[in-house]
Amino acid sequence: MTVADRMPAKDGAEKLIADAANLVQQLRSRSAADGAVGKLSETTVRELNDAALFELTIPRRYGGLQTSIRTYKEVVVQLARGDASTAWTVSLINIGNWLAATLYAPPFADELFATSGGLRACSVLSSRDARVRKVHDGWIIEEGVWRFNSGVYHANWDLLGIPLVDEAGNVIDQGLAAIPIEQVNILDDWDAVGLCGTGSSTIAVRNVFVPTEHVASISSALDGRYRSDRSSGDSLYRAAFIPFVAIILAFPLLGVGHAALEIFLKMVPHRSIKYTWYENQAEATVTHLQVSEASAKIDAAESIIDRAVADLDRDAEADGEPMDILRRARIRRDTGFSSQLICEAVDLLVSASGGSFALAMNPMNRLWRDTRIASLHGAVCVSTNLELYGRLLCGQKANTRLV
Repeated sequence: MTVADRMPAKDGAEKLIADAANLVQQLRSRSAADGAVGKLSETTVRELNDAALFELTIPRRYGGLQTSIRTYKEVVVQLARGDASTAWTVSLINIGNWLAATLYAPPFADELFATSGGLRACSVLSSRDARVRKVHDGWIIEEGVWRFNSGVYHANWDLLGIPLVDEAGNVIDQGLAAIPIEQVNILDDWDAVGLCGTGSSTIAVRNVFVPTEHVASISSALDGRYRSDRSSGDSLYRAAFIPFVAIILAFPLLGVGHAALEIFLKMVPHRSIKYTWYENQAEATVTHLQVSEASAKIDAAESIIDRAVADLDRDAEADGEPMDILRRARIRRDTGFSSQLICEAVDLLVSASGGSFALAMNPMNRLWRDTRIASLHGAVCVSTNLELYGRLLCGQKANTRLV
């Protein structure tokens, strides 16, 4: 039974997941070439557009799909079975579109979603390298540099974290400034050993005016106070901010875990175990133990991710008070811990792959690099997320506002 077979027809999930699954082989065939140029090919982007996979979080009132978070997860997992960079790009652009729908009020939201060709927003929340100046009707970004703009080559808006200052230059809040992609300078510096095709380049902005209505307050969003005009049917846009932004990064990792197990199992009947009498790796007891443990780790990671997704969907549908801080921190913990389990599973399969793993052409090599690089993202990092949840369990204050 496939993932699509298990999914209900609600929100068109079956077709979306099937369409994503149908792209797996094409994505695998292009992965090396896309990675070599550091971004997705025009063919891949066209296929994603044709399947409406950049529209998972675009509101229905703007012609989008407005899926559940569960469907979002299943689509990205399927794409990651084919190529982690594609899945990562789709996941990040969809969360950018969700931010646009949630944090910005009409009429500016209407402008965003009227973008020719459909909104595709990339985003970087950090504001550490931006210098801004307050003017009477907004802010001027005098200069700023933002790293890791995943999907920027395929985006038409960039949502960039900036410090919000008063007329005296005092920082009073953190903001998220929506800027047309034509006003950013892509530095073309993405040269990575994993997630190579995500196009996560650094961008620079200089002397760009951002009107007040184009800037969302991060502190308000953290408190669950969103500016979007949401009806009772728009539960997706009530999801808890940081937990949602974090857990979607685990979706590509999970798909890579499934791909690694699938590819390994296809390889074992055709491999021997050198310096033993095993001419067929699939017959060896040690292989049985390895694939069983790896599959258990992947299944455990999926169960953890699914619980987080169910909590986010359920909490948003309830339309009550914002999710409490301990549950928000737990989803951050679960993001990190599930990624650790997936990395451990892939490591185990790699250790059983023999010397051929050293070859760049070995698909296990690419999958291992993708999981390792994805797990380094600040919102995924297991030690950071475990510490945060542990602090709260021990009665201490959170060591970050990003909960």
